[in-house]
Amino acid sequence: MTLTLDRASLLASPHQREELLRLVRDDVDFLRGAYPSFDFWLQTKVLPGISAGERTVVVERRGGRAVGLLIVKHTVDESKLCTLRVRPEFEFRGMGVRLFTRAFDILNTTRPLLSVSEMALPKFSRIFDHFGFACAGAYQGLYLPQVQEFSYNGLLIEDENSHRPLPCALDVVSRPRPLLRLTETACALPTV
Repeated sequence: MTLTLDRASLLASPHQREELLRLVRDDVDFLRGAYPSFDFWLQTKVLPGISAGERTVVVERRGGRAVGLLIVKHTVDESKLCTLRVRPEFEFRGMGVRLFTRAFDILNTTRPLLSVSEMALPKFSRIFDHFGFACAGAYQGLYLPQVQEFSYNGLLIEDENSHRPLPCALDVVSRPRPLLRLTETACALPTV
């Protein structure tokens, strides 16, 4: 069963907000697993964004628990896939592709802005290749200390006073094998 929470569904069925919060409470490890400060972000950005019509959450449920999660941001300036998670026992069964396709429909683009950490990149590299996503930049320590975050289909931050992106070394980023090489040098500084 799929739960889609956007402004229209929230206005029609306010209880859906509580259903989402219950799923988060009941399934802490899965939903919070790879996202720093997930609860704070959900409460301060995602839920207000849904009310404002700027975010949509899609939860795939099986047996009363979340097995897939999609959070997108759709503003005048940004079409971003913020979060896509699939429970490990449901990986490689097409759920990730279905969630990506749902994101494309919501965002009205097949090239949404998104990012992935160097630790998660091996799981996503094949699907990124499948959809033709292009790595646009890398950020050291943007979300997690000492971890590179790779942006695809655009840059996350274009403000020169904050984290400045490094160029992607596409040969390493698009083919993260062996895994140890990725953490050593996925992006290289330009030579002068």
